[in-house]
Amino acid sequence: MTNLPSGQPLDNGERREAQAGIRLLLDTYEALYGPEITISHLDDLAGDLSQIAGRSRPWTGKYLHSLIKGYDGFSANHELIRALTILGCCLDSTGEVQAKVRPARDLVAVNDLPAGTVILGRAQRCANCVCPVIFVATHPRQKYHSRACREMARRLRRREMPGESK
Repeated sequence: MTNLPSGQPLDNGERREAQAGIRLLLDTYEALYGPEITISHLDDLAGDLSQIAGRSRPWTGKYLHSLIKGYDGFSANHELIRALTILGCCLDSTGEVQAKVRPARDLVAVNDLPAGTVILGRAQRCANCVCPVIFVATHPRQKYHSRACREMARRLRRREMPGESK
């Protein structure tokens, strides 16, 4: 723990990441719309950021305005900062897929993956209730990480069916 000199001002309570997120929001807004802030442009930007983040409940222009004004209880979260970063990369002529890439820790692969491999898709939990595996589906309707797990889930469902005599 470091000791601060007496009388040293402390942060205003916001995390540095949130403060950087607001700066990123302002920079992105200015790159798109110029220095004058309007609610209609904030609505457009909020819609674009919500689409990038894949949110079911989109952000609003009023929310972005509250962030910019620094109202109490409003701070830029990790999801918004990530969407702003992706949008910024796209504005800088980086492809969206390349902008979304981030390193994965503790990745376990069944097949060989050369260094620098990009895995497209979202991780999901195996639909078998007793299976702890999180995987990236290779087919849009894939619910189980393996055939064996699918069969085990099927056997469990059959065993739990009511009205079946044992």
